[in-house]
Amino acid sequence: MFRINKMVAAATAIAMLTVLASCGKKPDQSETSSSASQSTTTQGLETTIIETSSKQTTTTTEAPSMNTTTKKTVGSKTSKSSTTTTKPSLGIPSAAQVGSASFKPGTLFKGATLDYRKAGESFTLGAWWWDLKGIVEPVNGVSVDMILDMLIANNVNEIYLDVSKMLPLDEELAQGGLTEDDKKAGLVSERHVRGFIKKCNKYGIRVSALTGAAGDSVLRWIDPANKYFYIKSFIDKIAAYQSYVAADEKFSAIHLDVEPHTHNSWKKNRAKYTQWLAGFVIETRKLCDKVNLPLEFDIWSWFRDYDTVKDETGATVNILDVMTKNCSALGIMSYFYTGAGQFDRATDLELEYAKKNNCRLIAGTETIKLPERNVTYYYAGKEKLIAEQSILRSKLDECGYKKVGGAIHHVYAWYALVK
Repeated sequence: MFRINKMVAAATAIAMLTVLASCGKKPDQSETSSSASQSTTTQGLETTIIETSSKQTTTTTEAPSMNTTTKKTVGSKTSKSSTTTTKPSLGIPSAAQVGSASFKPGTLFKGATLDYRKAGESFTLGAWWWDLKGIVEPVNGVSVDMILDMLIANNVNEIYLDVSKMLPLDEELAQGGLTEDDKKAGLVSERHVRGFIKKCNKYGIRVSALTGAAGDSVLRWIDPANKYFYIKSFIDKIAAYQSYVAADEKFSAIHLDVEPHTHNSWKKNRAKYTQWLAGFVIETRKLCDKVNLPLEFDIWSWFRDYDTVKDETGATVNILDVMTKNCSALGIMSYFYTGAGQFDRATDLELEYAKKNNCRLIAGTETIKLPERNVTYYYAGKEKLIAEQSILRSKLDECGYKKVGGAIHHVYAWYALVK
């Protein structure tokens, strides 16, 4: 969690930055997007499936300074940021080089690839990337370029990057760089995130700003009594980032993995928490609209017809109607160890609402080690993974809806399985 003194330093820095940024802000720029620009010197900166969670608990976010922003346009489900690039006069440091500057696709990854997505297809193939520190140093001996080489070889075209530990630039500038405590806590400079996104864009991979909450922390996110403090803070953080970076360094969307079904009181409070989730999604969509980014959301695959809520008009509707109406994409945790099983879990009710509301539908594939052996390909091996993903792709192609795709959870487990 972020320390209180960092929040105080950030507040001071933001006040200074607002004055500087106001000189160059465009008339149509959202008032919620505070500029991270500052003229301070940058010296010192390093130039049977049981309701199972989709991710490890270490990815849970609670830090109030995790701020991001997104907007979705209902008609097209696509959007572009209206903000512009860095003004050198404001002293913004350049993006940091991530991985090797001489990186060449096809030189590092020699493992097996999926027959899932061909280059140039509109079909989505995404991947969750939870360990942000992995973009600046190897994780278990696997470098950022090794992972990128695998993703490029598989024609992945979107990454959901957990930026919970991205240190806002105003905080970094205020303290003269990342502190030793920051580094021990796994915090990463925005400059490296910018360099990573720039590198991904070079190879046709868009990057969404990911954060999430599960288990004990999730109710703090969705309980309306908390006035959605955590998501507001996260979106503010991303809005500030988007306001000064170059076009090829911007996030393409906000991607949330907020899982009320993982709370230990879910079974007895399913109806209440589902309603809270609906309100949370509606409020988050409004926040994303203000900062001109689409909203993407991961959900479990077990919502049923009886999971009804009140929408923003007071009408009683299925939770999936709210989700697909307010999100540009839904990542379904359709975890199973066969392609046919994954397809059923991703589409048995979700497809109906995705079609109705023109929402992208992404079938998730699990590769991490879990106690429930039938929800992951970890135990099945790479040949089984490859074969079943081909089956899943065929079924998605035949479902009669074009805005579908798949995504693999997560990059390091995937790499270990197919290397």
